[in-house]
Amino acid sequence: MIRNNILGRIKSVLDDLPNSERKIGEYILTNPEETIKMTTAQLGTAAESNSTAVIRLCNRIGVNGFTKLKVDLSAEIVSIDESGYAEIEADETISDIKSKLLANAFKSMEETSALMNEFDIERVVELIEAASIVYVYGVGNSRIIAENMVQKWSRVGKIVVCPTDNHQLVSMLGAAPKNALFFGISNSGETREIIELIKLAKKSSLKTIGLTQFGQNSIANKADYTIQTVKTIETDNQFISSSLHAQLIAIDVLFYAFLSKNYITSTERIKQSREEMDQYKNR
Repeated sequence: MIRNNILGRIKSVLDDLPNSERKIGEYILTNPEETIKMTTAQLGTAAESNSTAVIRLCNRIGVNGFTKLKVDLSAEIVSIDESGYAEIEADETISDIKSKLLANAFKSMEETSALMNEFDIERVVELIEAASIVYVYGVGNSRIIAENMVQKWSRVGKIVVCPTDNHQLVSMLGAAPKNALFFGISNSGETREIIELIKLAKKSSLKTIGLTQFGQNSIANKADYTIQTVKTIETDNQFISSSLHAQLIAIDVLFYAFLSKNYITSTERIKQSREEMDQYKNR
């Protein structure tokens, strides 16, 4: 199990880094074993950058100092998988396709699980627990994740609403009850509709949560709390599977953390929901 996914964090933000920090990131990705033996000054020199850029990179990926980065990286090196995400190629056998898809799904889920901050998870679970109603919204592929949230939390007695269009949600947010919560989902973190809905929710005094990929983006900067997934590298033939797997594991972690915290009540409601569904089918 990857502990804090240092390499995954660096890969996620690499394209958005200033040149001095990008050089540090590229050096660490290429030379992880050498990095753990270095000081900030030595790394800065080796990467043709500087020690200040090392510290800035640590801060940018949410690691408390270079010493902490080296400790986490040292533990991670044992489980490094150099293969990356496998692409489906022409004339693949069904067996190879299954193997590659399974490996990609596991990799994106494992890296996201390692990336998720436990304090943020606990705080988001508390907000969902306290919310009178949760409004959740995603556009395109992220709508699949939003509907998955509705299905999960509705079974444990939470009122979770995912409107069919954002205009409907605008009206709801404007008249939202006290302690309502808005949960916006966007893999890129730059989906215009979600950004505007977060602004509106905050204007209406709602707490806001964003589910987005790791790194600096508009949703991460605007939401009160952010749950971040690993930034998967998707090619033309990978479509959306890796990012969806990352988002799904993030929602599962939130849901089962909620269920565990409210175990007796939640499991009783799930049982009751199942019984009601069985009765409905038999009618």
